[in-house]
Amino acid sequence: MENRPRYSLNSVDNALRMIHQLKSGRILYVSAVATELNVARSTAHRLLSMLVHHGFASRGTSREYLPGPALRDPSLGLPPGWTIADLRFRVTPHLRSLTDVTGETTNVQLLIGEFTHVIASVESERALRVGNREGQYLPAEHSSGGKALNFHAAPACRVKGESAFLAVNDQEIESGITAVGMAIESKALPRCIAVSVVMPSSRFNPEVLELVRDPLSAAAVSIATEVDRD
Repeated sequence: MENRPRYSLNSVDNALRMIHQLKSGRILYVSAVATELNVARSTAHRLLSMLVHHGFASRGTSREYLPGPALRDPSLGLPPGWTIADLRFRVTPHLRSLTDVTGETTNVQLLIGEFTHVIASVESERALRVGNREGQYLPAEHSSGGKALNFHAAPACRVKGESAFLAVNDQEIESGITAVGMAIESKALPRCIAVSVVMPSSRFNPEVLELVRDPLSAAAVSIATEVDRD
């Protein structure tokens, strides 16, 4: 390991130290982190909350902090030899088409444990829009992609179609943002990939569901064909 830089940012240094500890499998608590870093409990809590936000940590049921999804191998569950970059390359053109049709930001989510990983995202060009979410990890029980994949999906959140259903995340993860998702029926990635349209909640209403149903369905089919073509 290289020597510690002469000039370092304590906040960054502290965050990286905690990431290394989580990566090693250590369980963290606010009080222990505050003592170890010689900071106030409120500072330790903010640091751990930021690690949760970026997927490096996840909250346990007893106020402990566990290794988060960003510390797991994102290629787990992919066909042998595949990488996230390969999958992103395949699905992005179809997301661009979906964004062109709907005028909204779109993404593809991959189910990894209790999270969905946004592996690809195409941002809308509208003035009021949802930003690119690529790389984010979202709780699957609340994300539209996770619900579409039947991960603790509540019937009230489903809008049934002929062969698939739309799943709605209406500000469950972030205030002011609503997403509509649909599972992608892929043989290579069964029950673990979904496509979503994401919009400011101010533009969401029941009519929007019908407007995005066909474009989402078409995107789901084209992405499945692309993913399964080999």
